[in-house]
Amino acid sequence: MGRLEGKVALVTGGGSGMGQACAALFAANGAAVVVSGRREAALRETREAVEAAGGKCLAIAADVSVEEDCRRLVAATVSALGGLDVLVNAAAMGGNAYRESRQGGMESLAETPSEHWHELIGNNLDSVYYMCKHAIGAMRERGGGSIVNLGSVSAVRGAPQAHAYAVVKGGVHTLTRHLAVRYAREGIRSNCICPGPVDTPMMIGSPSMARIAPDNPDRFTHNPMGRAGLPREIAYGALFLASDEASYVNGAVLPIDGGQLSCPV
Repeated sequence: MGRLEGKVALVTGGGSGMGQACAALFAANGAAVVVSGRREAALRETREAVEAAGGKCLAIAADVSVEEDCRRLVAATVSALGGLDVLVNAAAMGGNAYRESRQGGMESLAETPSEHWHELIGNNLDSVYYMCKHAIGAMRERGGGSIVNLGSVSAVRGAPQAHAYAVVKGGVHTLTRHLAVRYAREGIRSNCICPGPVDTPMMIGSPSMARIAPDNPDRFTHNPMGRAGLPREIAYGALFLASDEASYVNGAVLPIDGGQLSCPV
């Protein structure tokens, strides 16, 4: 039996990157999976890939920065699959791609336009709050569940730039711990993965990374392993936290970063 056999998992940001990897791995381990995101074409690709591998996947387009979309997403999951056991909040806006698509959007505090600050809060923190708010009721109906949020090493280390992104991801870490304390007695565990740089379109596909050749030794000098992580390496951590193997893991912030948090610079 798969590690999530009989479970229903909802993955936001499921059209690409870490969310897509989580959806595929969860389905391969027996879960019925719902993937959500803004781009219907990307969601369709995820669904087709999961189904081609013999898994069960439902794709629902939604904007998780909008509370009504989150309520609708959870309700549709319960209606179609009978309940909800696992929520992975992988949807996010940020990284180098955001910096270079929003003028001044990831600069130091004094130079960041207020609208970009609020946009990051809406997409990266409000979205997690909305999804958890509406998923908890569905998990109660199942007698418990597992919430896995994706944070960032930026929230722990600080950085001369990208401070808005770091602050918002820090909010995700704190929200995770609050949920862990408040809902553990109801059988709902909440944990957070703290990724380092990961080979996703949002990071590697950004113009700043594209300017550095893949074989350039300076590409990841800040990471002890000298490379970006792979989406599936994050997904394996999420699979553990979502499964009953992690039944006593609650309120954890798990670094999957190649040792970056241990690096002094």
